[in-house]
Amino acid sequence: MKQTRAPKQMGDFGEGLVTYTLIRKGYEIAVVDHVGADLIAEKDGDRFAISVKTRRFKKGSKESQVFVVEKGHLEKLEHFADQFGMHAFFALLVVLEDERMMHLWIMPVADLKENLEEVKHGYSVKFARSKRSELNGWSFLDYSCWKEEKFEGEIPLQREATRPRSL
Repeated sequence: MKQTRAPKQMGDFGEGLVTYTLIRKGYEIAVVDHVGADLIAEKDGDRFAISVKTRRFKKGSKESQVFVVEKGHLEKLEHFADQFGMHAFFALLVVLEDERMMHLWIMPVADLKENLEEVKHGYSVKFARSKRSELNGWSFLDYSCWKEEKFEGEIPLQREATRPRSL
C-alpha cells in the first residue's frame, strides 16, 4: 500500500498560508499544537484561537465543492478559546487545481454557526463558483484569494556526472 504524507503537508501549508495572511494584516501569530486550535493570533489586545482546514481539489476532480465543518471540531476549538480567553475563529483554505486558484475564508465560529447551513454532523461551506459571491459577500467573513498558480518545467532530479579534469 502506498502511503503519502501529502495530506499532512497540505495541512501544514494551509496553516502557513493563514499565518502569512494574518501577518500581512498586522497580527502577531503563534503556532500551537493543541486540541482544537492550530494558531493563536493577536492584534490590538484581542486574541484569537484559529483552527485551519485545508481542502485540495486535484485536476479533473468531480467532487462537490462543499466542506462540512464538524460540530465536534468546533466544540473543541470553542473550549480551547474559552479556556484561554480568546475569540474562536475558523479558517478554510480551498485549493482548486482546475481553476489554478486558492481561496481562504476566515470567520468567527459564532457567525459560522449562525449563517451556514446546518447539516447532520456540522455546518456546510459551499464554495462552488456559483456560490462564491454570496459567501464572499458576508460581512463577518475575511476573504483572500491567490490566482493563476503556475508550474512549468521539470525539476532536474538527476545531475550529470562531472568528468575529472585531466592533468
